[in-house]
Amino acid sequence: MAQLPVYNPPSPFLGILPAGLGLYRKITIRGRMTHDMFNINLQCGPNVDPRDDAALHISIRPREGLIVRNTYQFRSWGVEERFGGCPVQKKSYFDVSITVKPDSYGIAVNGCHFCDFNHRLPYASVRFIHTGVGAQIDAIITE
Repeated sequence: MAQLPVYNPPSPFLGILPAGLGLYRKITIRGRMTHDMFNINLQCGPNVDPRDDAALHISIRPREGLIVRNTYQFRSWGVEERFGGCPVQKKSYFDVSITVKPDSYGIAVNGCHFCDFNHRLPYASVRFIHTGVGAQIDAIITE
């Protein structure tokens, strides 16, 4: 299991955030879409099957024209947030930044604010990032 930053990681990828997430910490995922869907999960534990709680799940779906946001807790999905469209196209490069704010995650796509996702689980419980198949990742960095 790798610590961040990481460059050209395998797909899927599981990385550890040893200090967890703190207020105003930012995680940036840069890559290129290779399929119709790509997922990013900020998780409380390292397990992906079955998945540990995920404070933030982002599913980029260019074919559907959506970026879905959700939380996974106690082996159950919460209510999806699906508004906002999808500024990422299949086979295109993307840059997704997630910033921890007091009440929400600020999500930016390609340098532009996309949405805020209200905290449903404490951000301090996040210790791992998991990226799925569907994209070639160039870098995952934290600030």
